[in-house]
Amino acid sequence: MFVFIYFTVHLQSLYLSFIGIVVILLSFGFTAIVNEGIIRNAYYSTLHSLVIFIVLGIAADDIFVFIDAWRQSAHIPMLKGDENKRLAYSFRRAGRATFITSSTTSVAFLANVFSPIMPIASFGIYAAIIIAANYFIIIMIFPPTIIFWEHNLAHRNWCCISGK
Repeated sequence: MFVFIYFTVHLQSLYLSFIGIVVILLSFGFTAIVNEGIIRNAYYSTLHSLVIFIVLGIAADDIFVFIDAWRQSAHIPMLKGDENKRLAYSFRRAGRATFITSSTTSVAFLANVFSPIMPIASFGIYAAIIIAANYFIIIMIFPPTIIFWEHNLAHRNWCCISGK
């Protein structure tokens, strides 16, 4: 709930906040499919449940970086009025930065696979998958969501929250 409220304050949109939380939740389903269906890592413990806190922080950071790049692109004279160039600029700027942070965090968790303690190794695999999945889901869903929001919802004022 705190993350949703913080999303709403920073993103200035209930819609973008809701989509941000949905994107985070989607990464759990995708991770379950990959972790249990493809990798065949069926072990799940309380430790695995704690990954929600890690994913919330990393996903929030990725979303904030992308929305800030999008907002910055509106103030660049050669990008004004051209949504495609703004999106390309934002995608390059935010995509690179969030890829580096997400991939290094994912690889750091993957290093736990070498642990002789099975719950730690299983958690490392699970955390690495969910962080990578979350990055790809954010990169695929959030940019079109921002375009939709700006076209259809940003000019509306809902509950004293408006994007413009």
